[in-house]
Amino acid sequence: MTDPIETRIAACARRLELRCREAGAFVSGDGRVGEDVAAELLGFAAGTLANMRSAQTGPAWYRLGGGGYRVTYLLDDLARWIEATRCDSRH
Repeated sequence: MTDPIETRIAACARRLELRCREAGAFVSGDGRVGEDVAAELLGFAAGTLANMRSAQTGPAWYRLGGGGYRVTYLLDDLARWIEATRCDSRH
């Protein structure tokens, strides 16, 4: 039996990747996108996403590089965060 939340996460990640491909956004070989793309997918400004990182309230992220590091997000982590914030009005 498949866990319903894992099924929703996988479906959400597929939709996010499809949206990236349709928009011509770069997706790395391991399924990561840049901060601007991640923010757009979530409907936030990049600055809002940066603030969420500082407050540790946003999705998991990667810090690549040294002093001038680059922030990237795994599409699966974005999907997991989206599904974790899901509210069900029936409860």
